[in-house]
Amino acid sequence: MKDDFPDLGNSADIPNLDFETRKLLQDNKTEADDNGDRIRKLEDKLANLSLVTEALWNLLNTRTRLTDEDLATSINNVAQTRKAREESKLTCIKCKMQNSINHKKCMYCGGELTGHTSKSLFNF
Repeated sequence: MKDDFPDLGNSADIPNLDFETRKLLQDNKTEADDNGDRIRKLEDKLANLSLVTEALWNLLNTRTRLTDEDLATSINNVAQTRKAREESKLTCIKCKMQNSINHKKCMYCGGELTGHTSKSLFNF
């Protein structure tokens, strides 16, 4: 069954729409196009990162005695450590609310945070 909706590619081609609606359609199309461009750029970066990661692993694998199993174990360990780190919370001295370890001050009241969490070089 074919949709009864017109193609919104060009809002000027749609009869009976007021100026504000046409402008809104055009703005939404522009935003969607921008988001599409951002997604394509992120996909390209991810593909490049994957390529570099694989090349680095090939170098390590061929120049050391590390195996694919060693890599899998290390990935597992890092994933568990990251999860534990992300679940760690700092407590605000002032309001007693729990905050992520990524905050320097309480996100609720701006107070000082207490607690000990291990940060990683890869937290950014």
